[in-house]
Parts: sequence; C-alpha cells; structure tokens
Amino acid sequence: MTNIYRDTLTRQRDLIPFEVLSTPITVIGAGAVGSWTALALVKMGFADVRVYDHDTIDVENMNCQFYPVSAIGEKKVEALQTMIHSFTGINISSFARKYEKQDTANTPIVISAVDSMEVRRVIFDSCGPNVKAFIDPRMGAEIMSMYTMNPNDIEDMAGYIKSWHTDEDGVHERCTAKSTIYCANILSGLVAANVKKIATKQPYTRVLTFDLPSMGMNAWSKQHDTQEEIPQQAQ
Repeated sequence: MTNIYRDTLTRQRDLIPFEVLSTPITVIGAGAVGSWTALALVKMGFADVRVYDHDTIDVENMNCQFYPVSAIGEKKVEALQTMIHSFTGINISSFARKYEKQDTANTPIVISAVDSMEVRRVIFDSCGPNVKAFIDPRMGAEIMSMYTMNPNDIEDMAGYIKSWHTDEDGVHERCTAKSTIYCANILSGLVAANVKKIATKQPYTRVLTFDLPSMGMNAWSKQHDTQEEIPQQAQ
C-alpha cells in the first residue's frame, strides 16, 4: 500500500485497521450492485479485488451503474478497472468472461452480484474451503435483500438454500421499473459495510430485507464464528 493510498484512509483508520485491508475479495457481476460495490471496497482500502463479468455496457445501464456514457459498448470489467484506477490509483483484477461451473471462488469473501438465481447457485457451489463469507445482494427497483452465509457451514447452507427459487418464479418487473441508482447505492453500501464487519470479526448482517417505499427493514445479525442470531431492527 503506497503512502498516498494510506493517507486517503486516515478518517476511517479506527474503524478499518490497515492489517485487514489485504483480504482478497471476489466480486462476480459488474452491474448495478457489483460496479458500485467494487468502487466502495477499493475506496475503503481493499486493494485485492477480483471482478468477473462477461457483459458489455449498454445505454440502459446508464441510470444505475458506475459507468460513463463514453464507455457504452466496452466490456464492463475493463471499463470498471479504468474507472476505479482513475478514482483511487489502484488496479483491480478484471476477468472479462463468464463465471463457469468449473471455476473455484476461494478468496475469504465472495460477493455474488448477479441477477440470475441459477448463476447464484453455481457460484455458491463453487466456493472453496477458504471462503468464510458468501454475500448475495438482490435488488429490484425499490426493494432489496442481502444474504451472508458461510458456504462451508452446514447450518448456513441449509438456511441459504431456503431462499433459492427458479429464475422463472422470481419477481419480473416491467422493463421501465427494474432498477434505480438509489437502490443500487444503498445496497452496495450495505454490502461494503458487511465486508468491513466480516474482515474485522464483528457481528455481521446475516439476512436483510429493505422495502424503500415503506422504509420497512428487517435484519438479523450473526456473531462471528458462532450460530447465535440477533434481530437487529424491524419495522
């Protein structure tokens, strides 16, 4: 970590110690949640961030993803790498390809920022023994949820599997009511906050749902390396 980069983290030093910032993190999906989450993580000081996405940037992505209009037509991860370097001076690792069944996610933290339940299952099943936290953010236009599980914990696996459904059974919103910048920013911020809790071995949010129109939130926290769950907040 360069001295300049360390200096940019001065105002959070008591919250996120330098020694945890070497934690490698994998982000799969560089869309609305993934692009902002990757930026947030590097801004927080996590420099070993690896992002997978095979998709290109379309004009429809402009309302809620971290890309300039000038990047339309480029590969998302390549544009994201350029943007994050411009903002932070740090180069993330980018992989402009699909995440396949034969891949193995083996960093301590894996973030599944994809919009397909089938792909979520592939990513979850591919997690290796070093993965301590699998974070699954899910976003609609004004609703969101987040699941954080240890894929190598039997009880966590059983609880997470209950949240699965087929892509056909998921909520299908109108093309003109699918995504918003404010929902993407809130959810990516919640993911980043959970990464901080996990890296610093604090109780982390295990399951969260947030309905923006009603401002109704339900969340449960889990003690690090225990099975104890604590209701955080409910409205």
